[in-house]
Amino acid sequence: MSTVKICALVLTAAVACGGEWTRFRGPNGSGVAEGAKLPREIGSGANVVWKTALPMGKSSPVVTADRIYLTGHEAGRLYTLALDRASGRILWRRESPGHRDEKRNKLNDAAAPTPASDGANVYVFFAGFGLLSYDRDGRERWRRPLGPFTNFHGMAASPVVEAGKVFLVCDQDIEAYLLAVDQNTGKTVWRVERPEMVHSFSTPVVHRGELIVPGSYQMYGYNIATGALLWSVRGLTYQVKSGPVIGGNTLFFNGWAPGGDPSERIELPPFKEMLAGHDKDRDGMLSKTEVPKNWLPATWDMQDLNKDGLLDAKDWQYYRQRRTSSNATMAINLGGRGDITDTHILWRYDKSLPDVPGVLLYRDVLYLVRNGGIMQSLEPATGKVVKQGRLPNGLDEYYASPVAGDGKVYLISRSGTVSVLEGGANWSVAATGEMGEEVFATPAIDGGHVWVRTSSALYDFAVPK
Repeated sequence: MSTVKICALVLTAAVACGGEWTRFRGPNGSGVAEGAKLPREIGSGANVVWKTALPMGKSSPVVTADRIYLTGHEAGRLYTLALDRASGRILWRRESPGHRDEKRNKLNDAAAPTPASDGANVYVFFAGFGLLSYDRDGRERWRRPLGPFTNFHGMAASPVVEAGKVFLVCDQDIEAYLLAVDQNTGKTVWRVERPEMVHSFSTPVVHRGELIVPGSYQMYGYNIATGALLWSVRGLTYQVKSGPVIGGNTLFFNGWAPGGDPSERIELPPFKEMLAGHDKDRDGMLSKTEVPKNWLPATWDMQDLNKDGLLDAKDWQYYRQRRTSSNATMAINLGGRGDITDTHILWRYDKSLPDVPGVLLYRDVLYLVRNGGIMQSLEPATGKVVKQGRLPNGLDEYYASPVAGDGKVYLISRSGTVSVLEGGANWSVAATGEMGEEVFATPAIDGGHVWVRTSSALYDFAVPK
């Protein structure tokens, strides 16, 4: 059978021939793509194959054998775009059937979640509408309206396609849930309520029939087929942003949020005790004037989950947990059942942690980059720091996660500074480039190419032939 016929047969598989970057951060969220030589330097004037102007959006590109998919927005309308992989030409652009505008952080975006593909079709999520699926030629396959959502900073988790289903984490301040729909019809296969969760933004990964989903204060492993909860780990921070990565049977995850460092933690009284001592009007709630100033939340609206101006028992419990939550990079031994917090956490590290970027596990080295351009390499087995240093030209904020291939690690700062490392525990900066505008999206890598989305365009980089 010819190679062309073989590729045609697997176009509906999770990973198509010649296209390995079909979800946020590539294969199972790892951020790694091997197999071809990659450029040592990238920037707006170095190793550019093509450049295509795009509407605004912060979703990352996903790549199949012949397509690149992205989302964007323009004049209040939401769009899914397909580009020709070889030339960068926009093949089609489809407007979402709805474009509800929801509250979100100024750093979030109406087109923040990254698409997912099964190699032939594309699946997109807009907080302003819900889930949509198109075929490779832009024909709508199905639509699934969702929301409105009660996420203080707006939605950002990306869909994941696996085992004939599309998974979407809808963590929000009221009625958080995890949804699995049939990838061919968009109809619900199962839905699991997550009432203990509030707003978070992490995209799941898959491991041996389990969907692994970080959330507020804890991480859960669910059965992919049924949605049954298999295991949990306590001790995460209250607002998770980055995604986990897996090496062998070990999961690595980083969670950071304001107030979660050791010096900032505060033990607050239980709600009943607060009411007994501070509920002056005896209405069973806490107002701003009833909470002592040294305990008053700096962001009242974030703690007031139902936005009624008062803190009830759930609001106060969330605030209490937040003030004692722990920022940490951690390693978890997978395979347990039930609450495995005390038995399966291999190590925790709580210094100089990233905010948004995920950790990168590449060739037996764990990489972390945080705001200020602080770069660290850790031993995956122990969490021991091997090297810490500043990226010389990258003293900036970081929102894109690091990616790697061909022995190189790529990091892009918010202002568009690209640092290319020679990978290894004792990493070094091989080259620095400039995109000339802001970058929030995580790059994609496949077949010797690196794709970078800036605030106005998508670039394709490769080693000149």
